[in-house]
Amino acid sequence: MAGHKTFIGQQWAPGPRPFPAKGLEPGIDFLAINASHFLHYSHSIHQTNQKMKQTLLLFVLLLGGLLQQAQAQNRTVSGKITDRATGQGLPGVTVIVKGRPTVGTTSNSEGAFVLNDVPADASALVFSFVGFATQEQPITGGALNVALATDAKQLSEVVVTALGLQANRDQLGTAQATVQGAALVSSGETSVVTGISGKTPGVLITRSSGDPGASANIQIRGAATITGNLQPLIVVDGIPISNSSIGNDGILTSNGGAGSNQTNGVVQASRLNDINPDDIASMEVLKGAAAAALWGTRAANGVIVITTKKGKLGDRMHIAVRSTFSFDRINKTPALQLNYGQGAGGLYKFGSSSSRSWGDYIGDRTGAADAQITDPTNPAYKGFVTFPDGSTQYAIANGTAANPHGGKNSQQTYDHGRDVFGTGYYRDNSIEFSGGDEKSTYFLSGSNTYTKGIVYNNSDNNRTTIRANVTRNLSDKFSSAVNVTYARTFSNRVQQGSNVSGIFLGGLRSPADYNNSQYIGDYTDKTGALIANRQVTYRNPLGAGNPGYDNPNFTINRITNTSLVNRLVGSTELNYHPTDWLSFLNRTGVDTYTDRREAFFPRQSAANLSGALTEEYITETQVNNDFIVRANHSFSENFSISAIVGNNLNERRADQVGASATNIVNVLSPPQLDNSPANTRVPYNIKSVIRTAAVYGEVDVSLLDQFYLTGTLRGESASTFGPSTKSTFYFPSGTFAWQFTKIPAFANNAALSFGKLRVAYGQVGVQPGIYQTQTYYVPGSGNFVDGFGPALDVANYGGGYIRSTVQGNPFLKPERKSEVETGLDLRFLKDRISFSATYYNNKTTAAILQVSTPYTTGYSSQWQNAATITNKGIELQLDGAIIKTADFGFNLAANFSQNKNNVADLAGVQSVFLNGFSGNSINSVAIKDHQLGTLYGSRFARTTDGTNALALDPQGFAVLAATNGVVGDPNPQWRGGLGATLRYKGLSLYALLDHVHSFDVWNGTRSILNTFGTSAITGTRTTLSAADAAATKTFGGGTVASKVGQNAAYVLNADGSVTFRGTVNNFGGGPVALDEDWYSNGAGSGFGGAGEQYVEHVNTTRLREVTLSYSLNSAAFRDATKLQSIDFSLTGRNIYLWTNYSGVDPETNLTGVSNGRGLDYFNNPSTRSVLFSVRLTY
Repeated sequence: MAGHKTFIGQQWAPGPRPFPAKGLEPGIDFLAINASHFLHYSHSIHQTNQKMKQTLLLFVLLLGGLLQQAQAQNRTVSGKITDRATGQGLPGVTVIVKGRPTVGTTSNSEGAFVLNDVPADASALVFSFVGFATQEQPITGGALNVALATDAKQLSEVVVTALGLQANRDQLGTAQATVQGAALVSSGETSVVTGISGKTPGVLITRSSGDPGASANIQIRGAATITGNLQPLIVVDGIPISNSSIGNDGILTSNGGAGSNQTNGVVQASRLNDINPDDIASMEVLKGAAAAALWGTRAANGVIVITTKKGKLGDRMHIAVRSTFSFDRINKTPALQLNYGQGAGGLYKFGSSSSRSWGDYIGDRTGAADAQITDPTNPAYKGFVTFPDGSTQYAIANGTAANPHGGKNSQQTYDHGRDVFGTGYYRDNSIEFSGGDEKSTYFLSGSNTYTKGIVYNNSDNNRTTIRANVTRNLSDKFSSAVNVTYARTFSNRVQQGSNVSGIFLGGLRSPADYNNSQYIGDYTDKTGALIANRQVTYRNPLGAGNPGYDNPNFTINRITNTSLVNRLVGSTELNYHPTDWLSFLNRTGVDTYTDRREAFFPRQSAANLSGALTEEYITETQVNNDFIVRANHSFSENFSISAIVGNNLNERRADQVGASATNIVNVLSPPQLDNSPANTRVPYNIKSVIRTAAVYGEVDVSLLDQFYLTGTLRGESASTFGPSTKSTFYFPSGTFAWQFTKIPAFANNAALSFGKLRVAYGQVGVQPGIYQTQTYYVPGSGNFVDGFGPALDVANYGGGYIRSTVQGNPFLKPERKSEVETGLDLRFLKDRISFSATYYNNKTTAAILQVSTPYTTGYSSQWQNAATITNKGIELQLDGAIIKTADFGFNLAANFSQNKNNVADLAGVQSVFLNGFSGNSINSVAIKDHQLGTLYGSRFARTTDGTNALALDPQGFAVLAATNGVVGDPNPQWRGGLGATLRYKGLSLYALLDHVHSFDVWNGTRSILNTFGTSAITGTRTTLSAADAAATKTFGGGTVASKVGQNAAYVLNADGSVTFRGTVNNFGGGPVALDEDWYSNGAGSGFGGAGEQYVEHVNTTRLREVTLSYSLNSAAFRDATKLQSIDFSLTGRNIYLWTNYSGVDPETNLTGVSNGRGLDYFNNPSTRSVLFSVRLTY
């Protein structure tokens, strides 16, 4: 018995182990070892009992036979799985026995697999892997080696849900649009937002301007709130991040909404611009309430879920390097007249004598040099200005009736719509590394994108990003992931809009005969006194006085507005899988950034003659944590269920601190606040903290492999909810999908390969704004008078605070949006053609408004849940591989969407101001029974006889109405996109057309240019016969004929006809002349006239993208170069615009990312670009 121990319980003591030796085949060898050991053990104990030995031997042999028979019923199958395109092993491939989903395994890092206990009657194995076609392989006697082919269709079936988890598109009961990261990069757009324009239905993108890094408005299925934020929630790898667009007006507006009023200044960026498009693997647009319901009060406007690139298990290192360079040119500018000079009444006027361009006819000038007044003894002598190049400018004599040109002889003209614009460019360079071993993956990228705007100076954007993603399988049950992204963005932004420093406002108002290129000089007055560093403009051509408007060259060279953003987004995930049906996930994310801004206006700026400086420091931080438990179970092939239970904690902090100062002391000093008197410095500080806590759950049921039901519920509490209302609000959803093509009637249908009907219902919400539930105090300023005593000036008493006139509402609850969605998804001809149709109808109730209250309450208004807004619409998507062969392909992708919005109830409020101009101009409002954002303002009066004809004055001119009203609707009737791809071997041509149909834009620029006499229409010369001249009335009295001799722009010809500056119109009372008087003093004026006439009804079609690409990726190329591919592309972006809009671009908005829309007032122009890109992949 030496060397042997007894077997006790379930453990073997030291000695020969009764297990198969390594390398032995299962079956008879395993039995032999066990029998031998058992017999040896028996013999040593019972040497004298031969009968027992024989009995035992018989029993062992009998048992061995039974075990051998059982073992023969099971097999082990092994082999290797490779990528058919590259020959490399594929790790993580799922291998199961056909018909027995519980018997399976996965391939290792080299693609090898071993599957034990394969039943004897099993005929085949099934191999499946994301991105590859599922393959079935018969079981043979030897090794089973399989080469899988890629399957683009299967990739399109895998989508990412609201929580960043994967799902099968064919089983969803909601509409969900996907844009691949490669499509974003190939678009040539440096912004993620604008890269999806025209590619998906139900999504409308509107740029703020064409400036580098400018923000863009995203609207999904119409407007779901009135005063709240209308932008969708952005989720990156399961973590919500900020997409704020904070204005430069000293007001923190990160929540957007109606309060984000900004009609001047510069266009700031959306924080979504901080993301490098080349880091994105895919972007999912969750448009409906049911799809986004798990985000509760943050999902009323939809959710955009971004999935970033990651490495692959068991993959070798891949390196990709991409470089892009573009040339950008101005796309479109307002048409200007070049026929008439500065002045009024047809006479040339110098400098401040006239700010407008109703002067003399330039073509009648002599063409000689201007006659400047250089004689100091001349009573009209005003001194002179000396420019940096040594040249000088003196005053020029005004025109007279005898000589309309005065001393202005030059016929030189300048196109001020283009004279500060040149060729911009951007260069984009990036590199990425990815790969993994059998337990880990990694992805590392770095990029730099520098954009030089089309404005000659002080207009650029420089973004640098670094990103790392690492995953690790810590054990069979634990895995982890870490994501970190750092972005640094520095930008110079140029002035625009209703702003005396705006480059278009100052430039387009400049007379055609004035040269803006000289913008600074030293003024010597008529006494000989020298005043240095004076701004020179057409209204101040000698630098003697106030410039009025900044010379656009002064703006782009002397006025600066910079922003430096440092942003860090990080997340960690820890997964625990105790069993194959249960998992736990904890995901924590942090998104934080700082934005250091500086706006500097030097001395001689039109709005700040003494100079001004604003310094501000903005920080936003969002912390989010989700703990998610997932479970699933297949009860049979016809019934399975999965469930999710989760907890969400979220905190958002915002802080904006800054100060402004005026009266800059030392003009040579760099911008700094202490370079100004202390009493001119005004500090400000705004803070907010919003906390949200929620629990949620989801249940998914699959029946008969064709019916799919999903139900979700989120219970949410937030710090912005009223303290006197209930603490938790619930947001449910339910969806149903039926793959009807799995019934026997469609089993052999060659034409229809897939069909699904879907129905969904969901509820989401909008949180109340910060402090709307509280009555707060505001800093007091100015004098307070109670009628019984002297005025109290707060400033004289060290400052103070007064109670706000807006009463907080402790019963305020979140707005609630409910939506019903139905749809149909079809695929034809083995999935080569797909079609999707969706109808939705949603309603937001308890929308928050500021409602007037009786003055007896001590307040003027209170925030209340008072309004209702609805949307209904359709979305269509058609994709087809029209031609598909190994070498040649032709694909089409078309989308169409239509949304009808309605402000159904405003609780008695007449209208809600959203953005724009107040008073007698145009603004964007909410008004009952109209779409949100409706244009509202001054209009022509109408008759009351039922004909709705224009009311006219005695001369036959339209007159201004006494009250403002609805004048337009900026919401398009429908929009559509059409993309086509033509491929031949490695060569590919792609084009994308985008059409937006039937919407209104207020062209405020045109209204003012008409008044100033610089628009193209005001440069028209019209000749009327003597009879027509006598019959055509002029504004203010008289006729065209009678104005001869009164206005030099009216000329009597030898044949009795009259030529005048203007056009003829008929408002319904006979012909009238639209001339200087009409545009300056009548209802045609841009200042105080009828804004209605400048609202343009627009249709627009844009050739948004054309890309020609070529890929070198053949096997011979890979063998020769050791590279995977080299891809070349040439892209034209916004190449051509077909539109009846007379302004810069209908895809613009003065007030940026806000609830107000459809306003164009000296907005900076958009661009068209041509770019070349090369990408090397190793």
